[in-house]
Amino acid sequence: MGLIQDYHVELFEPPCLPGSPRWSSRVEIDADLTELLPYLNGTLKKRFYDPNSHTIVFKMDGHGVAVRPREIRLGNLLDKEEGEKVAREVIDFINDIAAKKDEITPDFTRKEPPKAIEIFKLLPKTNCRRCGQPTCMAFAAALTKGETDISECPVLFEEEYRENREKIEALFME
Repeated sequence: MGLIQDYHVELFEPPCLPGSPRWSSRVEIDADLTELLPYLNGTLKKRFYDPNSHTIVFKMDGHGVAVRPREIRLGNLLDKEEGEKVAREVIDFINDIAAKKDEITPDFTRKEPPKAIEIFKLLPKTNCRRCGQPTCMAFAAALTKGETDISECPVLFEEEYRENREKIEALFME
């Protein structure tokens, strides 16, 4: 028996990207995760954590995940089936952390994402939309929220942008 026993997944089109081929979901859960968030923060390497708003954001298998006390938000989903599958994987992960929390040192330290403008300054600024976003600024904002991944910008992987790509990756490792 895990901490989260029951949940409901609601899939929706991202409000900032009408007509997007990707979907988001809201997962209502039957447990209060407030006390578990510092243990997630102590376990995850690449994450953003705000102890004041009781929110932790991270990526799992290319999907943005935001965990709050009574809900989980998921991004970058293809359809309802994938939304259900990813929700189950995240819940299993959270239940596993809850079961092992005596072995984990909780981390109550705030960890902030880089600012979208910091990322934007390093982007190619072509607004080519190959990343699935309408502009490079929208891509930068989506990166800071964990809604997309740097790998979605093919231009950044051209040799002339290698140094900028490495700088962006370093922003997320701090």
